[in-house]
Amino acid sequence: LFEGRVNIVLDYFIKHTKDMLAVVPIPGTVGLNPSATNVASARNSGIELYANYRDHEHEIKYDIGGNISFIKNEVTDLGEGGQPISSGNVFGAGDFVAYSQIGQPMAFFYGYETAGIFQTNAEADANSAQPDAQAGDVIFVDQNNDGVLDSGDKVQIGNPHPDFTYGMTFKVEYKMFDLNVFINGSKGNDLYNGIFRYDLNTTNLPISALERWTGEGSTNIYPRISHSDPNQNNRVSDRFIEDGSFLRLKNIQLGYNLPQSILDKAKIQKFRIYVSAQNLFTFTDYSGLDPEIGSRGTLEIGIDRGFYPSARMFTTGVNVTF
Repeated sequence: LFEGRVNIVLDYFIKHTKDMLAVVPIPGTVGLNPSATNVASARNSGIELYANYRDHEHEIKYDIGGNISFIKNEVTDLGEGGQPISSGNVFGAGDFVAYSQIGQPMAFFYGYETAGIFQTNAEADANSAQPDAQAGDVIFVDQNNDGVLDSGDKVQIGNPHPDFTYGMTFKVEYKMFDLNVFINGSKGNDLYNGIFRYDLNTTNLPISALERWTGEGSTNIYPRISHSDPNQNNRVSDRFIEDGSFLRLKNIQLGYNLPQSILDKAKIQKFRIYVSAQNLFTFTDYSGLDPEIGSRGTLEIGIDRGFYPSARMFTTGVNVTF
């Protein structure tokens, strides 16, 4: 549009992926561990928009571009019988973190819903679903109200797939200077914070341990610290689900080109010096080291076991063309 100054690309897509490798559960009577087979299928659908505006007709030349992608992920087949698949072990959790089920997003987080902290022993004793609980322990929701807390009370507690991802580029040139900026991010994805080893007594704990329950009314969020943990406060639950949305200044680079008059005297075609920074700033509410943790296989998405964070790097360099 407008003699090439504006470019827009809009894609709507539906992608069916078949015969994905998955480890399908088999009866324990078989006596062998199941192997991966080509049984799983999924459908990804969404919209992707890219737009760019450029103005190279004035003294200040610039390009501004951005893209945003909305995607919906759904499992469509899990082999004969369609039995759901559990995946993603985390030390200290005592169970799998993720669950894949037909009609649902792939590898969504699956566990117990919580409802605060028992403030008194009397309150804990009155809850028949948690016979080992006491004041300071986590209240887990008995979803079917049968007075027993078991796997039947697990529900979807999070979705590792973002509502949308986005990026933005900005480039400006003024006389001998040029500036390039790249920003990216995601919105709406959940992360399971499994960094800390709650099953060990001699490891570091999150700083939230300083705000733990110490008496009636002290907190309704963080449970007491217990080495034996009879109530299994650290089982897979929404306690460890966090918003993984982020905005990151991924790259910024400032360059300077020597004037042509100097280049002609030095018999050089081009001489450019630049400074750049990567991962300079990250804006997020996630309490872990880095919200951009990626995945460890198709069925383990957004589970943070302590991924090494993206390094902040500063670089300077010179480009010379003779």
